[in-house]
Amino acid sequence: MRQLNISVLPEKRAQLVDHAEMKLIGIPCIGLQDMGSKFRHAKESLLGLAAHMPQIIDASVQYGMWPQAAEQDVPNTHAYLLSVEVTTFEGIPEWFARMTVPAQSCVVAASQDGDFEGAGEIIEAFIETNALQPDPQPRDYIICERYRYNAEGFARYSFPILLS
Repeated sequence: MRQLNISVLPEKRAQLVDHAEMKLIGIPCIGLQDMGSKFRHAKESLLGLAAHMPQIIDASVQYGMWPQAAEQDVPNTHAYLLSVEVTTFEGIPEWFARMTVPAQSCVVAASQDGDFEGAGEIIEAFIETNALQPDPQPRDYIICERYRYNAEGFARYSFPILLS
């Protein structure tokens, strides 16, 4: 089942979602200790920027990004970038992380209560049932989750999928 431009993801049901190339700006949350507090601060900061930065497409849609680096395995250097999509990097203050994420397809599952593990199990079952393969293209950043505060809330992402 493949959908483009999904309005609201159904609760705890996996779907294949396509993204065009995205330009994202983010606030880094470094280190696993007290990640919840770091996340809340980044979330509120990004939501508050919309009135001041017309480049932001929709501050209520935020992406959790993981850099693909060996240091991600070390609790003190683990990085999570909470990000929003922008139309351009022009006029964005230099202190924001900037990422250009190539077009990709991912399996996504929503969970109103933010059940990361449960959504992951649903995604894994969908990938196995549909014999999907990961895209071998190396990427600097991977979307791990998306928050749409005016829609389904939390949605976990798979690694990008190779489509034929």
